[in-house]
Amino acid sequence: MSDTKRPSKGTNDPKKGRIVIFSSIVVIVLIAAIAVMIFSNLSHKEAKPKKQPTHRTEQTTRIDYQGQPFIGSSNAPVKVTVFSDYRCPYCKQFEETVVPKLEKEYIKTGKISLYFINYTVLGSGSVLAANASEEVYHQNPKAFWAFHKAVFDAQKSEKEQWVTKKLLTDIAKKTVPSIDLKAFQNALDTKSRQDDVDKDEAIAESLGVPGTPAIFVGDKMLEDGLNYDLLKQSIDSALESSK
Repeated sequence: MSDTKRPSKGTNDPKKGRIVIFSSIVVIVLIAAIAVMIFSNLSHKEAKPKKQPTHRTEQTTRIDYQGQPFIGSSNAPVKVTVFSDYRCPYCKQFEETVVPKLEKEYIKTGKISLYFINYTVLGSGSVLAANASEEVYHQNPKAFWAFHKAVFDAQKSEKEQWVTKKLLTDIAKKTVPSIDLKAFQNALDTKSRQDDVDKDEAIAESLGVPGTPAIFVGDKMLEDGLNYDLLKQSIDSALESSK
């Protein structure tokens, strides 16, 4: 019988060694995966931006009335503002059906002042008309409303490109006899009053104006400004609050 001692089973078993190595790798991989998940969650929380306020939540933004055309007393207790487009048929409806009632009941009695702000939502013709109106206002604020009304009177279908330099020039000659035609035509050719139009657009955007006409009583936008009864209720409520 040989005296050679047989090696004890398992001490250097290759199969068992492979299992140990594999198990170690699995543990390392799991630990690494957990670490990555934790780091990813922390990074996500740190990088996630705060929810930005929507237009609706920004409606407390005050309207900048400085340099805007208005009728009525500057000391009127309530300001009503219309964001309007000269090519918009509903804006024309507001001018023809609502404004006369406001003038009779609230403007001439010193209760409100009515402001007009351009909001050019219907394309290049709207932008051209807005530049023309801004030029008229800067040349002769008192003549602005006559020009303003005449442009709405000349309105045609939205499908027609009725706003032209010639039309606007003819209207300016008739409604503003003292108009500086050279400056007026320059405004049409170069859109020299576009900064004023852009300012109006920025005000509309800051208030979340969805379209035209948009009517504000103070800082509150009405759901249906063409409904005179609702407009009247809002104005009366604002007048009561101003006392």
